[in-house]
Amino acid sequence: MAIGLPLAALAMGALAVKAVHGGQTVQDQQSGAAAANARLDFAYYQCIDIQAHSVLSPGRPVLIAVPSFGDYFTLLKAVGSWVTLAGHPSASAVDLYLDDKSGPGTSLGTIVVAKETQPDGRRTTLLGSGASVPGKGPPPAPPL
Repeated sequence: MAIGLPLAALAMGALAVKAVHGGQTVQDQQSGAAAANARLDFAYYQCIDIQAHSVLSPGRPVLIAVPSFGDYFTLLKAVGSWVTLAGHPSASAVDLYLDDKSGPGTSLGTIVVAKETQPDGRRTTLLGSGASVPGKGPPPAPPL
């Protein structure tokens, strides 16, 4: 009993501190800046998705051909739920990547590019269209 009462008081104190911290975290994530960043993040990935839809045929195997892990995960987050990913490079796969481009028609300065091989062997480059998010750079990282 002598050890149980102080231990229970310590546990209740720790729970109270965690509850206050959790409440502060929720308030921080509902702040104006966090909400604006979340809207920008959503608009960015939706723009990438729409651009990818404009250059890809349904069911066509896609090879995400990007130079960086960041671009790879950006594309995967935007289109990974609906594209058919190719396991390895092949003539039937469309190479999909992101390219930096300035001006209108981009997603924060990024555009989706698809390169495909036509039946006659020609390589065709298609640029994503149909959506735009003005600005430059990736969206801000979400708060942890």
